[in-house]
Amino acid sequence: MAGQSRKWMIVVATIWIQAFTGTNFDFSAYSSQLKSVLGISQVQLNYLATASDLGKALGWSSGLALLYLPLWAVLFIAATAGFIGYGLQWLLIQNVISLPYFLVSISMASSIL
Repeated sequence: MAGQSRKWMIVVATIWIQAFTGTNFDFSAYSSQLKSVLGISQVQLNYLATASDLGKALGWSSGLALLYLPLWAVLFIAATAGFIGYGLQWLLIQNVISLPYFLVSISMASSIL
């Protein structure tokens, strides 16, 4: 019985992590600004969208981490990754920092770990 409730806790925690670290529809809200700030083509922007989607697809890794780490640790790691990833993107769009294209794609993918 304890194993069964732990599995449900993992499912719920994974859903919470993905809900708290960003939505699946956020990229389109700021992609045109990102394209303008970085001075990239539509093809390069499509690659960034793919990196963003890849980060969302890796959200299952939080459920796997819950098998080995306590809930508070996984939530902290996910919140930190989301804060850093989305924070870098926000700073970039606001022209506070400048990042190479490669680092932007990594921040896109790491936003939802």
